[in-house]
Amino acid sequence: MITALEDDTMTVSTMMGSKFVTEIKTSVETMERKLVYLADLIDEWLKFQRQWMYLENIFNAEDIIKQLPAEAKMFQLVDKQWKEHMGRAKKSPKAIDFAADYEVGVNLKKFLDNNKRFDEIQKCLEEYLGTKRAAFPRFYFLSNDEMLEILSQTRNVHAVQPHLIKCFDAMKKVKFVDMPNSKLIEGMFSPENEYIQWSNTVKAEGGVEFWLTDIEHMMTQSLYDQTKNAFLSYPDNGIERGDWLFTQGSQPILTIDMVMWT
Repeated sequence: MITALEDDTMTVSTMMGSKFVTEIKTSVETMERKLVYLADLIDEWLKFQRQWMYLENIFNAEDIIKQLPAEAKMFQLVDKQWKEHMGRAKKSPKAIDFAADYEVGVNLKKFLDNNKRFDEIQKCLEEYLGTKRAAFPRFYFLSNDEMLEILSQTRNVHAVQPHLIKCFDAMKKVKFVDMPNSKLIEGMFSPENEYIQWSNTVKAEGGVEFWLTDIEHMMTQSLYDQTKNAFLSYPDNGIERGDWLFTQGSQPILTIDMVMWT
């Protein structure tokens, strides 16, 4: 469509440069203004459509609507206008019909105004994600889309599992207590599937950034406790330490073995 519009604009420009245009000059000038207006309208239309497709997925999530009520209300207003506009486009599919208001530019103004609203929504969304990242800095390792995927499913605590490997260097997933709909976490798995039992359980409740912080603290505390236990249980005869090597986590073993060797 854009290529066809460019071709038509070029054709009209060629006509305007012809010495034979005098008799129809007014009509050609009108068509030229319509095509220029239509090009601007389509640019804004496509920009709007890209933003709408991105934000529509976000503001369909109940959790996001609850956390960003003002922005959700603004999106619903723009969404309503977008559907009305697309309804008119379906009834009148000729692109040139949308250039009928080229002198006053009502359609273009609507798209410009709505794109500004989308920019405001995007800015508020960025600020919202910024507060989450400030509360849990490991969120900086995740993209906006990945964060929104987590935040749009706050009631499903298991939704965070696929993203843990990006937040924590060697944590592939956590282990929930084996109970229906359990929110208690009792350990963690490495990418190599090594399991580390935590010193205490962590409850995945409240804001995701808060219980992920609890996971971070418990990860540190558990490794500290296991390293201390590995040190205290190190055999007097360090050469015969075969049993000891297979009763602790890999990192505590490596750390204490090097301490003892040194």
